[in-house]
Amino acid sequence: MGLSSEPAQRTTWRTVRRFRRASGDGLSFVPFGLLPLLGLGLLTLIAWTSFAPHSVEAVARSAAEATVADAGADWAAVQVSGQWVTVTGTPATPEAGQRLLNDIRNARAPTWLGQARAVTHVTGKFGGASATAGQANVADGLSAAEKIPEFLFRLSGSKLTLDGRVPDIATRDALLNAANTDRPAHIDEVESQLETIGTGTPKGFLETALRGITVLKQCDSGTASFTAMRFNLRCALPESDAERVRTLATSSLPYGSVGDIEILAQEVVESCEQELAHLLEASHIEFDPGSDRITSSKAALLDLLARAATDCPGRFRVEGHTDNTGSIALNEDLSRRRAEAVRAALIQRGVAPSRVIATGFGPGQPVGDNATEEGRALNRRIEIRIVRADE
Repeated sequence: MGLSSEPAQRTTWRTVRRFRRASGDGLSFVPFGLLPLLGLGLLTLIAWTSFAPHSVEAVARSAAEATVADAGADWAAVQVSGQWVTVTGTPATPEAGQRLLNDIRNARAPTWLGQARAVTHVTGKFGGASATAGQANVADGLSAAEKIPEFLFRLSGSKLTLDGRVPDIATRDALLNAANTDRPAHIDEVESQLETIGTGTPKGFLETALRGITVLKQCDSGTASFTAMRFNLRCALPESDAERVRTLATSSLPYGSVGDIEILAQEVVESCEQELAHLLEASHIEFDPGSDRITSSKAALLDLLARAATDCPGRFRVEGHTDNTGSIALNEDLSRRRAEAVRAALIQRGVAPSRVIATGFGPGQPVGDNATEEGRALNRRIEIRIVRADE
């Protein structure tokens, strides 16, 4: 999650109340002369997925844990949420704790595009004598961009988690108090992972952060974030409440600008997933044996899936699954490549690239008995789901 010193002015929102089942058309026509260009575009799309949302946290965790191991810091424990890393424990000295934070902050991880920075936010919660001294030095260890306050609030299940960088203890306490005050019945627990960075409080930042808490408490699940000077929201709730919450979320801010506001009406999400599942049950996406090449006979099905996806809200996850024949590693790789092939096919048919991610699960989520040919055939499948607001 990068930072920018200039606010973006774009505001987008989507509330979808209905969808239609599209009728099938004939196969799409692609001039053979365009195939090299399409191939180049597919390679670019695959490269873009090297740090896709579904893999960011795993890469950050791996980089942070490897850094801790290389430093021999057996006193340190790592917690990861997205690219936000929290290090807990009792270092021998404040300097040792700060060195580890800096090393994790600068850790690089391999991607298909080469070495890239995997962690963007590092918090140290140290015990013992290092706690006070370590906190005093936090701001000194940050770059200019990292001294800009940010937040990521997440409501998942019955737990509201406050994460991010805030200017001072007073701001942190005000946010925690707001989260606990007039807490709705569906929120049982509030957890604070907020880091105070010892910088001056920008005028209006607290009010913007309070907006995030106020809106998120009205969702059944979701995330509210402020990064790169933009306020973003993903919120799942009953359709009857969608317009009211959207109006609150998109009203002008005292600090920063309104970014992406995504309201996921639960009734619409459920109906859309049922429609996608119906299409995939009626006619499975098939591949050439052992490969990620989609059989040409499935072009019409992909047309229908793309049209249904266009009518649905939010982002989609194309999920690839295999049977248990062969090694787990090979099956996981094959399922990922097949999911990416379907993603590319949907994008080719007009679905925005930012709305589709791909994940391979290998043989780990069977729906049939792998001891029978019929069961193995059921397990070799593609599923398409809407990414939930709290993911």
